Formats: sequence, structure tokens, C-alpha cells
Amino acid sequence: MNDLSPIATDRASAAEGVRARLANTSIAPNRVMTDPLMTYAYSGDASQYRLVPAAVVIVNSEDEVRAVVAAARAEKLPLTFRAAGTSLSGQAITDGVLAVLGDGFKQMRVLDEGDRIVLGPAIIVAQANRVLKPLNRKLGPDPASQATCKIGGVVNNNSSGMCCGVAYNTYHTLERMRVMLVDGTVLDSGDPDSVAAFRASHAQLLDALHALHHEVTANAALVELIRTKYRIKNTVGYSINALVDFHDPIDILIHLIVGSEGTLGFVSEVTYRTIPEHPFKVTGLIPFPDPHSAGRAITRLANGGVQSTTGVTSAEYIERRALATVEHLPVIAPFVPLLGPNSPVILIDVTAPDPQTLALEVAKAEAILREEGATDLNFSPDEERSHALWDVRKGFFASAGAARPKGTSMLTEDVAAPIEKLADFVIDLRALLDAHGYDDAVIFGHALAGNLHFQMGDDFSIPGQDEKFDIFSRALSELVSVRYGGSLKAEHGTGRAIAPFVEREWGAAAYAIMQKIKPLFDPEGLLNPGVLITPNAQVHVQNLKLMPLANPIVDLCIECGFCEPACPSAQLTLSPRQRIVTTREMARLRATGEDNARLAAMEESFAYAGLYTCAAGNVCAERCPVGIETGTMVIGERARRQTEASRRIASTAARHTRAIEAGLTAGVGAQALSRRIIGDGATDAIAGAMRKVLKTPRVSRALRPGPGAPPAAVGPNLRNDPKTTGFPVPIATQPDNRVVYFPACPTRMFGANPTPYDLRPAPQAMIALLTRAGFEVIVPDGLDGQCCGQPFLSKGFPEQSQQVGDRLVEKLAPAGARVLTDASTCAKHLKEHHGTVTVADSAEFLVAEVLPRLTVTRKLPAVAVHHNCSAQRMKEQAAINAVAAACAETVAPLETVSCCGYAGDKGLYVPELNQWATRFVKNDIPADCTLGVSTVSTCASGLSERAGIPFVSLASLLEYVTRPDAS
Repeated sequence: MNDLSPIATDRASAAEGVRARLANTSIAPNRVMTDPLMTYAYSGDASQYRLVPAAVVIVNSEDEVRAVVAAARAEKLPLTFRAAGTSLSGQAITDGVLAVLGDGFKQMRVLDEGDRIVLGPAIIVAQANRVLKPLNRKLGPDPASQATCKIGGVVNNNSSGMCCGVAYNTYHTLERMRVMLVDGTVLDSGDPDSVAAFRASHAQLLDALHALHHEVTANAALVELIRTKYRIKNTVGYSINALVDFHDPIDILIHLIVGSEGTLGFVSEVTYRTIPEHPFKVTGLIPFPDPHSAGRAITRLANGGVQSTTGVTSAEYIERRALATVEHLPVIAPFVPLLGPNSPVILIDVTAPDPQTLALEVAKAEAILREEGATDLNFSPDEERSHALWDVRKGFFASAGAARPKGTSMLTEDVAAPIEKLADFVIDLRALLDAHGYDDAVIFGHALAGNLHFQMGDDFSIPGQDEKFDIFSRALSELVSVRYGGSLKAEHGTGRAIAPFVEREWGAAAYAIMQKIKPLFDPEGLLNPGVLITPNAQVHVQNLKLMPLANPIVDLCIECGFCEPACPSAQLTLSPRQRIVTTREMARLRATGEDNARLAAMEESFAYAGLYTCAAGNVCAERCPVGIETGTMVIGERARRQTEASRRIASTAARHTRAIEAGLTAGVGAQALSRRIIGDGATDAIAGAMRKVLKTPRVSRALRPGPGAPPAAVGPNLRNDPKTTGFPVPIATQPDNRVVYFPACPTRMFGANPTPYDLRPAPQAMIALLTRAGFEVIVPDGLDGQCCGQPFLSKGFPEQSQQVGDRLVEKLAPAGARVLTDASTCAKHLKEHHGTVTVADSAEFLVAEVLPRLTVTRKLPAVAVHHNCSAQRMKEQAAINAVAAACAETVAPLETVSCCGYAGDKGLYVPELNQWATRFVKNDIPADCTLGVSTVSTCASGLSERAGIPFVSLASLLEYVTRPDAS
């Protein structure tokens, strides 16, 4: 069984026992968390369940996992492993010890030109596919959450996805596994010595598995049931097809681990056989008049269940009610007039290795679709359109969840039926949902595999709603498992949601086999009790999430975790999802008054973990399918926590920005001078001592004094210097060529690091570029101390922010020309909060209006490119890349840095955030790359320190490569 592990009666004491037992290991103290804030932060996955762990431990090696297993066993606490926490059935949570994968498990090696790939369990699926794409290969499993979910979860849930079907899941594409059993023994199935040693040390386990193999294969009816059940997607219970498909108990063992949801062991590395990623593809969103016509078309497109990487590789069914939640999106809006009240659509990809094959496959697909009544055929090779359509589909889990009423939990189920029954299955499933009061539910899914997902909301704070969900779940089991002979969980894993219904689906004989498996691997029941199989018939309606209203900005969050890979503070402190989760709990505690001591402890810890270490750049919103801006919530909370005294200080600072800028500039200059006179070591020592006592900013070796504001000038005054413009005589200008240039305060205060090239400071370079391109440049006077106000807003002082920004606008507006600034952060803030002036950021302006007027005279071999938070929010990545491509033969975007964590002045006051956010940045720098670019000088400073090469402004680089030879 799976509920054998004893739970310590005093969880708090046991948790501290775990901490004490891990004190002398390689696990740093900050990676062992037992406090109320951090344990609650890890209390939920993406499912409808919540359990608060007694302790959370971030693990980085097999030795650390072994130590955590021993500590949990000694303290009589169950142990659960967690990868990304995107699990949808409640299998990544526990009230015991939660072991969370850390950086140590992010290994990745490509073999045989991409035919195979070795992956650690903490690698995100999309990261692996990004490495494989240039080789025209990809992983077989392709879950919709692939930009977030990790390999450990994919293996342990046997996750599939939109194109994966059955043939390309982990079970079928796994070549090798490295797994640690609960006794600490590691088996590497690809290492002959490891296998030989394991056969000797664990002969009893292997003999038992071999006996199970013979018991199953001797039962013809059971063998036929297993083969039938696995012809469609199925993650209900253990992967007992391993007992039929393999004879060697080593093969049986590693394939039983697949889909075991962390109940049998810990997977530390796998090797996948990859599948082709054909370079030629078209995508279509094909509407049908009714579910039956769509179902008939899908049945024919499914090619008799034979999967291939050529032809129709995916067909996603989306019912009309699901479309209603996204029909406002630009990529969906054109299809709305084609849809009736009951019209589904099918999102189809057709792929091929060459254009000729693609044309034949498209023609075949169109013929079937037309014959079955498709009302529009719109296949297109447009890659941007395809990405947009698939982003809608991949985001349904969150976007449909966001359509539910605020305060409700999002429920999702994942079922499958034989493909030939799909049309009736959809209709019966809709009728079941409506009959049980879930008429808000939406249905969509991987139609080629007969796999449907549906989502609905429920408020479990209302008495009786858990009973309603229980009745529905039992009716669903009857419909799917009995009437349709399908799978109650096709790809999301059994977890808690379906554990009570495994025997109903499989029958007594198969379930008895599953019951024998768990004790062979984990006789104590230590690993992840309560999931997959359990004697608890009510586990699916226990520990259900409550979603109290906490903040209108985040109330619709479903806790999916899609935001987390973008967050610079994830696993340093809190991620966006965790900030929302803990904010909800603090709001609930304030409302109920049930535990003021716990509330006080959480609020105190949240000041640093939730507020101080949040960059508040809102890159998380770019990953969120419904655009939730956790950073905006944080800024609001910072404002709420300000005192009258702090507001008075902010008001004083707002009135004296010039003095503050002068002071900071002097400080930066003083440390630079100190480094020249007494050296880096002595300067760092002095600065470090001052920081401890006076809380002064951290002084980085990459921090350089800036050029200050350029002198006030109007176009013609700038146009007669051939060294600046590259032209010996003035150029005629037109009124629409006027540009007001505002060098932002970070550009003025922070300069670039030395480079191998003769680069000019950003303000001088920008003026040179503009005049060289024929613009009449206006530089207002008195720019020292001028600020857009964004630093005040981010710290929680909106009134002072407005005051400072208004003062700047008064300086910029009289010229009546467009305003160009060189910091994306400032450009975004001015656009959003000071609409009386027309503002352009450097990237968009340089690529659209400056670069076409210039001639590139030299190119760098390579340049690294940073897309800072504001540039991402303004969708400027393509513009930045285009300018960089004009300047260098190779452009290398920083793939491991979504936000550098410098966040204005946080690089000075919270340097650990910048250090953590950029810990992998050196992996992004090509060997021949000696320069990087960013559109914010503070980000450039932090990256220069962490990346090992200097980062400069886009303007400085473009000016250098377009500088006339005569200059």
C-alpha cells in the first residue's frame, strides 16, 4: 500500500530534528526551511490540493538526497520529491519533508548529434528542446507546461503532451536511467558495473520483480487488459505494462519508475532517445459545425493510431465554450464569425522533412477535413501565427482557469477514450459536467490520442462543495473507466485526485499487482504516501485548496507556476506564485484572526523574502497566460507598509534629486579612484566594513562613474563637428527630424566598463548617431537630477514618483518633439505614467529610424545580448536583436537570464539577488565574444561583473560599428 509511513506527532519538533540532522552535511542552512512563510510557500502545486510541509530542503546532489532520506526516516516524516511543482493531481506536496530539486541537478549533455540527450531532473523541457532545435531534434514528451515543467516531473508522471501521443512518451523513449532507491543505493542502468553491482546487492528485489512478470504474463486476460489500456494514454496507477513488455528485471525496474510519482525512488539522471523536429510545418485552426463532424475528422487524421513525426502530428480539440474564454485575443478573433453556438475547432500541425512532402501531407489532411465538414481551411507556414495559436492552447490551463469566479479553486481532470469514440465521449462528458453543476467547465485536449482535459471552478469554503466534487468524481469514474473503457488520468498522473479510483478502472487482478509493487521498493512507506494507490477512499476530497481573496491584481492566479522560470528570486527567496500563495494566507489569517503569532511571523519574513528581494520588473507577467503582474502587487504592498516618516524622507528626496545624483556620482567616482590608488582588495574591505555598519550600497568592481549629462544644445550646434557626425558640413534637417534626447539618470551616473574597442559613453554615442543619421537633436538644459520617477514608484512612493516625473516632463515637453531615452526602464515608465509626451526607447528608435540611414563599417565577431525586464514588457527583443545583428556576426541572447536582478538599485543594496539571477550567465557567452549590450546601464553594470565581459549600451556599440573611417 502507499500509506504506511508514520507521521511524527510533533511536526515542528520533527522538522527541527531534520534541520539538526542536516547541519553537518553539504546542505547549506538557508536551503533547509522550517519557518511558517517558506513552508507555506511550498504548500501547493498546480492542483486543487494543499499540504503544508514540516520542512523544505533544496537538494543539489545524490549525497544530499541520501542525507534527506535518512533525516526524514529518523524523524518519522514522509518524504516527497518536487521538481517544478506544476503537478496537476496533488503529487508534489506533503505534510512531511519536501525535497526540492536545486541547481545541482541541471546537467545536460547532447550525444550523437542530438539523437540522444542526457538530462538532469531539474532541466526544464523547453531548455532541452532549445539545445536540440538546431539539430532538428526534440524530446518526445511535449507537455503544455514545457516552458516550466522539469524532466524529473516528466519522468515521474510519464507526461506526454500535444504531439507525444503514446509512442513518444518517456516510457517509450527512455534509454537509460540513474535512480536512487530508498536505501540509498544508486542504479545506473546504462553502466554495466552499476548494473552488475545492483544485481548482486538487490537480488531479492529483482527476483520479486521477475516473479511479478511471470505472474502477470501467465494471466492471458490480464495481459490483454494491459495491452488494451496502454493503446491510449494512461497514467492511472503504476506502469505495469513494464511487467509485460520486458523480461530483464533491470528493464522492468526502470520502467516501473516511469510514472511512479516519486513513490519508488529518486531519479537523478536520464538519457532520452530524441525524435525528429522537422523544419517544415504549417498550422491551421480549423472550425467545425459540431463535435461529431470534428470527431469524425480526428478519427481519420489519427491514421489508425499509428504515430509518425511526418504528416498530422498534432490535432487539438477545443470546444466552443473554451474558445469563448480567449476569443478576445487577436489571433483568435478572426475565427469568431465562423463559429456557431456549438462549434469546436481543431488546432492542427502538419510537419515534414521537405517542402514536397509537406505539400502532399497538407493536401491529404485538407481532403479529410473538407469531406467531414470543416468550415474553413487556413493552414499557414507563418511561424509567428503558429506560435501565437499554440501559446493560446498551451495557456488554456491558466487562461480558462482565470475565467472562473474569484475565490474559487481551479479543478482540472485529464481523461482519455478510444479515438473512435471521441465524438460521443465529448458530448457525454459535457452532459456529465452540466448535470453536476459544472456548467462553467471548458473542454479541450489532445484529440489524436483521444485525450481530453476539462476545467472548472469550485469554492471549497462553501459547505457541501467537497461532497459535490466527490459525487461528480465517482460519476466521472463510471463514465470514463466503465462505459468508455478509457483512462481517468491520461497524462497528468494519478496523484491524490484519482488514487481512490485506480481499482475501479483496472479491476481487482491488476490492482493487486500494483499493491505488491510499492512495498518491494519502499517497505516503510516513506516516499510520497497518499498518492497513486491508497486505502483512503476520500483522499481526493481532503486537503482541498481554499483561495481567499487577497488582492485584485492576483486574485485570479491559479498557482500554476508558469511564472517561476522568469523570476530572478525563485529558490533564493520566493517566486511570484509563492508571493501570491503566502499573500493569500496572510489575508486569510488577518480576516479570521485564528493564529496571530503565525501571521506576525509570516509578515516579518515576507518583508525580505516577498518584498525586498522582488525585482518587481513583472517579467513573470510575460510567462503568465493571463498577465498577472505580481511585481505590481509587491509595489502596492511596499506602499502599504510605508510609514509617515518614510514618506517624509521620500518627499525630501523627491525635492532634492539633483543633490542625490551628485552624491551617488561622487560615491561611485570615489570608489573608482580608490581602486586606482589602493587597489581592489583594500577598497572592497573598506566598502564592506562600511556597508555592515552604515548600510551603504555595495561597491562592485564593475561599478564605474558615469559621463553625467551632456551640455544643453540644439541640433545645429551639434552638426559641425566631423568627429561627432562623420560629416564635414551641416546636413539639412526637417521639422519632423527633431528629437529631444533625454539621457536617463542611470546612464548619467553609471558608466561602462573598459572594452577592447574605442567605444564612446552612451550620451555622446547617442548624439553622434542621431546627428549622423540626419536628426536635429535637442538636449534640454539642467538635466542633472532629472528623473522619470520610476525608482520612487518601485519603492512604494507613487505620489513622489508622480511629482518627480512631472518635473521632468516640464523640462522635455516644450520642444514639442519626440522624446528619446536610452534606458528601457525609463521609456516604459514615461509611456505608462506621462502620456503628455511621445516617448521612444533606444532599441525601437535605433532599429526603425537610425540604422536604415547608416552604413556599418566594421563588425564584431560576436555580441551577447541582454533583454532587460522593461524591454521584454515592451516587446523589444526583436528590435534589440536586430541592432545587435547589424553590429556583430553572431548574436548571443542571454538564455539563462530572464531578469538580471539588478532592478535599479537592488544590485547595490540587495546584491545577492543580482548574483543569484545571473549565476549561469557565463554559460551564455560564446568563446569569441568579448562584449555584451543592454539597454539599461545598471543592468549592464551587474552583468559586467557576473558575465566576465563588459556590457555597454546599444548606442555605444552601434556608434562604433557605423563610425566613418575618417573619424
